[in-house]
Amino acid sequence: MKRERRIELDKRIRIGIIGVGKMGTYHANVLSTMDDEIEFIGVYDIDDRRAQEISKKYKIRAYENMEDLLGEADGVCVAVPTGIHYDISKKALDAGVHTLVEKPISRTIEEATDLVNTATTNKLIFQVGHIERFKGAVAELKKIVADPYLVEARRIGPWKDRDWDTGVVLDLMIHDIDIVLSLINSGVVHIDSIGNRVKSSFEDIASAVLQFENGAIATITSSRLSETRIRTMAISQDKAYIVLDFEANDINIYRGSSARFFVSPVEITYKHDSFVERVLVQKENALKDELQHFIDCIYERTEPIVSGEDDIKTLDITLKIIGQIEKRIQASEQMFSV
Repeated sequence: MKRERRIELDKRIRIGIIGVGKMGTYHANVLSTMDDEIEFIGVYDIDDRRAQEISKKYKIRAYENMEDLLGEADGVCVAVPTGIHYDISKKALDAGVHTLVEKPISRTIEEATDLVNTATTNKLIFQVGHIERFKGAVAELKKIVADPYLVEARRIGPWKDRDWDTGVVLDLMIHDIDIVLSLINSGVVHIDSIGNRVKSSFEDIASAVLQFENGAIATITSSRLSETRIRTMAISQDKAYIVLDFEANDINIYRGSSARFFVSPVEITYKHDSFVERVLVQKENALKDELQHFIDCIYERTEPIVSGEDDIKTLDITLKIIGQIEKRIQASEQMFSV
């Protein structure tokens, strides 16, 4: 049964977690440090043994069923497998509980739209876990970037043996798609994507080119098969080349480019110079900032950084990329099976 959920300013918000796998454990660790404004009341997981472990560690309750947790919580963090994001989030929103769900919002546009509409109808905060948006460097990037004409993103890392329920596009690339759409204030008019399945039943490597109405272009590459971990984004705009390193959480801006040629009897050499400006970024806990933002939105201190409509647009682009990749993989398999 849905309940009215208006939080009094002097009341601590009761927060619970649904799903305490890897990401849910991270949420539990952060929530346990935020007892000045919230009451971390407990967790629910289909694996009761895992829920009991978290319960003992943080001295909170392990709920035997999800409905009991939803009946007592003001807000929940949903960190379950992607395939059930919609079902769990829908139950939470229907119960009148503010909800933060890990990305992606869901598997289909129809599901995502239903979740956003349900939250709006019930006057609830519904936030998707775009954790990269809460890194200090990304916040600074929004202040620096103006009318970019080219964005190049790379998000690659080593293979991890696990039961994958999504491909690399929903797992990794979606972060960069979300940021690119926030930087280029224009509609996407063309998408060209390619990828391949290598170790899982989903695409493990992928590359996409997005063309925007204003002429800007974004190239995004993701892989979970690389021997190193790289998270970078480079933005070209008038009189500036901006490089963001997500791992180091820092930004370098290259300006005043000049080129010189040196000719000698032996060879011709080329030298390129530019001024480099390093942006000092305050390094904080991005997950803690994300959860604090969720709480601030519940208290009506601020508005969500990412709107529901933005989440739907990001998912729409993501699914179109996956669709193109799947068609090309199937066409390739048919060609070689003849």
